[in-house]
Amino acid sequence: KEKRIRYTGEPLGRKPVKEIKSRHQKRKKRREAGERNQVEGKFGQGKRGYGLNDIRARLSSTSNSWIGAIIFVMNLIRHMRDIPLSYCVSLLLKLMKVRNINIYPLGPQMKLCA
Repeated sequence: KEKRIRYTGEPLGRKPVKEIKSRHQKRKKRREAGERNQVEGKFGQGKRGYGLNDIRARLSSTSNSWIGAIIFVMNLIRHMRDIPLSYCVSLLLKLMKVRNINIYPLGPQMKLCA
């Protein structure tokens, strides 16, 4: 309760005979189900795509850092989608210029045959 976590699914046990739900309750339940689907989908993506279900660390501290690294990579990829590609390319070109990497080793015309 301190962390404001609550159960949003159907209550356990026998269903009441007649339960009348207001429009507000139905809307709230649908919105919470949508939020839960989004969270469950991210966990599924982490398990399938990033090996979140196959952590082979022996120590709990190592497994915690492994899980943190996986979640960090997932967040990094999500934020990279928001950055335009042209900005990434220009940043990469500036980085290569700073490190003095020659992009065109044969010149800008790319003459391969004489």
